[in-house]
Amino acid sequence: MRRFLKQNSSKQTTPVLITVLGTTIPDSIKIWFINQKIQHFIDRPRQCTKCHSLVHPSRTCDKDNVCSRCSEIHTGPCQRPKKCINCTGPHDAKSNLCPAYIREKKVLELKCRNHITTGEARRLIQSQNMNYSETVKVLPASAELQETVTSKFEALIHSVNEKFERLLQAVNEKLEAQTATFANMLHTTIESIMQNMYKIVMQSLESNTSPTRKKEASKEFRS
Repeated sequence: MRRFLKQNSSKQTTPVLITVLGTTIPDSIKIWFINQKIQHFIDRPRQCTKCHSLVHPSRTCDKDNVCSRCSEIHTGPCQRPKKCINCTGPHDAKSNLCPAYIREKKVLELKCRNHITTGEARRLIQSQNMNYSETVKVLPASAELQETVTSKFEALIHSVNEKFERLLQAVNEKLEAQTATFANMLHTTIESIMQNMYKIVMQSLESNTSPTRKKEASKEFRS
């Protein structure tokens, strides 16, 4: 996507990098009521400035400075024959025509278009005996990635189900314990109420009836 231009100006400015959530990139995006076409951002290969390798950055390199022309360790101007340190070809290590540089560009493009890691893209390029266009069409890495995601998702679902079953079992056990406690409390309360009622009835009988009728009333109440 291009930046907005000033009025009556045809000068093009540098592209703008846009980050899109997800793996699907739209053909265009509307900004300030203007549809702007967008495309994949494919980074260029990063080359170490010390050893001129294409697989690691300069900040992590622990090697000595290597001449980009002859691939030897020395200082000062070099007049030796050209020899690339990455492919041993007769050219400078910084050349954009280096087969290793071109292969790394393909790795980065495959990584970008198929949403895989750099290591996976590099292994895919090295393991397949086909040209790059066929590799992009077949996309075996996408199938492997889908299988990996599916297996991990199934494992996650299984783990969640096990945890839910354990939680449900714990809840049921707790409910059963609470129900038993409530039943015991209810039984104790009813017994206490019955005993109090019995005492009240007996007290009323003692004040109003003879001893013989007290015994009969007590038997009837207990039965």
